[in-house]
Amino acid sequence: MSTAGDLHDDAIVVDGHVHITNAVFVQGIDPWEEQATGGFDYARARRGGLNVVIENIFVDDAYNRYNYTVKQACRLLETFHGVLDRNRDKMALALTSADVRRIVAEGRMAIILALEGGFDMEGDLDVLRLFHRLGVRAMQFTNHDTTNAMTDAAPGEAKWNGISDHGRTVIGEMNRLGIVIDISHCSEATQQQIIACSRAPVVHSHCGLRRFCDMKSNPTDDALRALSEKGGLVGLNSVAWHLRQESLDWGYYVRPHGTPGEPGPQFPALERDATADYGDYIANLDAQMRWQWESVYGYGEPWRDRQREALEHGAPCPTVEGWVELAGSVVDAVGDRHVAIGLDLMAGGHFLRDFDAACYPQLTEAMLARGFSETTIRRILGENWLSILDAVQDTATV
Repeated sequence: MSTAGDLHDDAIVVDGHVHITNAVFVQGIDPWEEQATGGFDYARARRGGLNVVIENIFVDDAYNRYNYTVKQACRLLETFHGVLDRNRDKMALALTSADVRRIVAEGRMAIILALEGGFDMEGDLDVLRLFHRLGVRAMQFTNHDTTNAMTDAAPGEAKWNGISDHGRTVIGEMNRLGIVIDISHCSEATQQQIIACSRAPVVHSHCGLRRFCDMKSNPTDDALRALSEKGGLVGLNSVAWHLRQESLDWGYYVRPHGTPGEPGPQFPALERDATADYGDYIANLDAQMRWQWESVYGYGEPWRDRQREALEHGAPCPTVEGWVELAGSVVDAVGDRHVAIGLDLMAGGHFLRDFDAACYPQLTEAMLARGFSETTIRRILGENWLSILDAVQDTATV
């Protein structure tokens, strides 16, 4: 039996839900330098033995709801490629599992591009094809929490009672191109319909389970079973309110800013005159989103301070052992080929206790302690994500 350290070092370790590019875009950080803010950067991840990042370019709902999805996704992809160009000795873009294995063998971190927040509110197939051409290999089907022309989001409007006719067309094109479909943030009906419609396996990249936490986007037992029968997987989140009902009921601790009664920043109204905009609209939106990212969400503050304060106020943050217990419940229900890592490890206040991107070996240690076999651990650490890439590519016809 290998030690936890030996097993972790030898395995391919994949986190299926990261969005560090957003921190680069908003905060101007160097992700290859260790940061005090946020739970993730490439430098800490490398120290934690992470070989592969599925980089979810996150388009915030505010951009989606003003139909700036494509613009924001393009800006973020350009930001990512700038980081890539400056660090090709340490990282490389992967399009297939074979690319991943080659890049990891070279001692570099493999990055798979994904879009969280969708690719276009209307589901334009040419936009979909362009993002595929740019290297995107996984996409969320909703526009984050916003219902679009294809499908209903879990907290959004129930426009289609699942997916629209055009949504079925988009699913077929994603299958043809070999793009992994991510059902995160989809309504329950949407999840089931996408699973049934897709020829390829689909994933729920960052979630808990509805039986333990009644968040609308968490898969039910029926959805988990349907997902596994199609060959898909769930990437288990680290965020408290996805994992435990106690945490969802408790809510979210927000650090106070300024003095009591002091107003927050005053931004111009987001009103756009289509005949005379000249860039003011997007500048105002960016300013609001930057303030929200850094000050409300807390990505601009030391994550350890945020978590300590949240705990002091009674936040029931999950533990690594609890995460592994949740993984075990998936293994018991549908087998060990359908669960993986999708930590969404970013802001810091309410994810796994005392855990950041340097701490991935703790997952291996806890899985060994629970009695998982080495084969199961390797699958959960990364092999299941690579199998999904292979299975989806097998359905592609391009």
